[in-house]
Amino acid sequence: MELDVAIPVREFRVRNLLALESVQVIETQWAHGEDMPLASGEVQLAWSEFEVVESELAVRNTLLA
Repeated sequence: MELDVAIPVREFRVRNLLALESVQVIETQWAHGEDMPLASGEVQLAWSEFEVVESELAVRNTLLA
């Protein structure tokens, strides 16, 4: 199953993606501390938040939809 966490990023283009470095921070339009929707296709499954686990970025489910 493919899962998607979509976060709106203003004026982010493919060239910005290609230029990303491993420690670079990107500003999003999502309010800090708000849970993000986790979906599979068109079906929202849960609300989630980002967390760093052993130097890896992970998504923690906070509420099932």
